[in-house]
Amino acid sequence: MTNIERWHTSWRWAVAVGWLVGSLTDVSAQEGRWERVTALGVQAFAQGDYAEAARQFQAALPLADVGSLAISFMHVAAVYDAQGQYPEAALLYRRALVLQEQSVGPDHPQLVDVLEASAALHRKMHPVRSLLPWSPASHMAARARRIREREERALLQDVPWGPRDARQVLGDGAGGE
Repeated sequence: MTNIERWHTSWRWAVAVGWLVGSLTDVSAQEGRWERVTALGVQAFAQGDYAEAARQFQAALPLADVGSLAISFMHVAAVYDAQGQYPEAALLYRRALVLQEQSVGPDHPQLVDVLEASAALHRKMHPVRSLLPWSPASHMAARARRIREREERALLQDVPWGPRDARQVLGDGAGGE
């Protein structure tokens, strides 16, 4: 290999490494930017400045990656909900739910928040209809409850002093010894 060929090969590698480092830096800068913009939106929302919160959360949408896009949708939906724009909020909660289901699966504990928020919104939109057991609000609330209860049971099974050990210490619940 001649010096010129080595130089060209080295140059190509240097360009490739430079591009890779630059890409990673851009990604991490985007990630930090999404977090900063989202934090500003959360702060504005907490102060009741819904217009500013909506502006910040909508600015965060194009900065979101796959993992944070559902969260961004939920933030914008919460602002719309607080402003009484229920149909728009329902659409965004539905998008967030679909994204999270695709990302983590249909029974993951991360779905509980969006299911409960969406159920609460449906109760606001349809107060009488949501009392029916077959309403969307009832289905979402029941699904969130099942996921939460399953997660709690799984956590209790891993605790050594949980229900099974307590029954063994106390003689399986039999009294009078």
